[in-house]
Amino acid sequence: MKPLHDIVIAGAGIAGWLAAASIARNHAGRGGSVTIIPLPGGDDSLDPFGPAAPLLPGGVEGLSALLGVTPADVMRAGGGGFSLGTAFQGWEGQGSVSFLPFGQTGAELRGVPFHHLIWRARAAGARVRMTDYSLATLAAQAERFALPSPDPRSVLSTLAPGGFADLRGLTELAKAQALVAGARLSPTPLSHVRRDGEGKVDALILSDDSAVPGDLFIDATGARALLADPGNGWHDWRHWLACDRFAVEPAATDGPPPPYALHSADATGWTRRIPLRRGAIVTRLGSGPGHFSSGRRDRAWDGNTIFLGAASCLLDPVGGVALALLIAAIRRLLSHYPVSPSTGPEAASFNRQAVEEAERARDFLILRYKANGRTGEAFWDAARAMDLPDPLAHKLSLYESRGRIPLYDGELFDRPDWINLMDNAGIRARRCDVQANGLSDGEIMAHLERLRGVLLRAAGEMPLHAQALAQLLGGTP
Repeated sequence: MKPLHDIVIAGAGIAGWLAAASIARNHAGRGGSVTIIPLPGGDDSLDPFGPAAPLLPGGVEGLSALLGVTPADVMRAGGGGFSLGTAFQGWEGQGSVSFLPFGQTGAELRGVPFHHLIWRARAAGARVRMTDYSLATLAAQAERFALPSPDPRSVLSTLAPGGFADLRGLTELAKAQALVAGARLSPTPLSHVRRDGEGKVDALILSDDSAVPGDLFIDATGARALLADPGNGWHDWRHWLACDRFAVEPAATDGPPPPYALHSADATGWTRRIPLRRGAIVTRLGSGPGHFSSGRRDRAWDGNTIFLGAASCLLDPVGGVALALLIAAIRRLLSHYPVSPSTGPEAASFNRQAVEEAERARDFLILRYKANGRTGEAFWDAARAMDLPDPLAHKLSLYESRGRIPLYDGELFDRPDWINLMDNAGIRARRCDVQANGLSDGEIMAHLERLRGVLLRAAGEMPLHAQALAQLLGGTP
């Protein structure tokens, strides 16, 4: 059978244009076509939580590779700054403040993992916070920034920054790259879907009644998933991620953007503030006129249709994973391309990986709610009392037993992310690494003191985040 050549994408938002640019660049010289069909209304193809989105570590580089541009081009188009992590207010209890940094936290000593050193220090009476031994945390507190160093001997090599982006700017960049690579934008929007006798998508029917047939269809229509048939259902995860209402509004800022997002909890939900260079986008979770359901589609690749963005998986934004999941899905599609209409093995592989990524990201978000320290408030009490999916329950029990974090296929978050989240929430292991018993209290405290000094000096030598942005992207701070 001939490889798939004519690809039709429903949805001209960030998910659709990013897919179009990536596929059209890969399509060059193969023949065939990439056509993108717009929808009426705004863009909720990634998620409905407003026009700003965070990028996890590696996300800027991932976008630049898919689009064939430089990381600086991505940052300029996105209109945001760099991210060193997320600040949390009120999640561990009223008045609490914690920080989840990106990158490495601490350094092992004679093969003993850093979090076991921290536990030994606490047992000896030291009042230490694990994330205070992260360069990202210290730099974020001072609103300073530097790019990671490729030299593993440099303390700057412990940094792994993400970023923030205005999706409207990213969409325009992706659109430009897609059109240059040969993709075609239909001037007429989508009306409905035509299916063949087997239920597969046969063509997209436009509002002028013309038909756009294709070999492979991509649904980038957001949570509506307009190309999905009833047999490709939705796994609703509101049992674990109970927020299903939201509101979005822009907010003015007094100065340059800080290198972190702010998540502030209150009695009935929480508020996300994403900083951009020309203001901030504030999303309220737990109340508001908007409705959503965290979950995933049964099959991200179903017959001749692939679902991307919120059409495939929509998660509570507390983890900031939407763009990471989209980038991973497009990379996965490219790695499985070209395919033929008999796509059984490719679709099975694609779907297995999509499920793994979605569920492992879901588990990290669930733990963020499960580990809250707000008491006497119905929403948060219910979150603490909920049962857990088996993989997360196993991960948590192993950590509580001996401080180990198993990582599964499809993990978006690394061990330091899990350890910092648990430690901030007061989750402790019942026993330390046996190797830690070979270290004296004096050795451990000296190691912590040296490390803290190195990190403080490095953070103090960094330029301010605004200055770093101006230097790296051009312009004035």
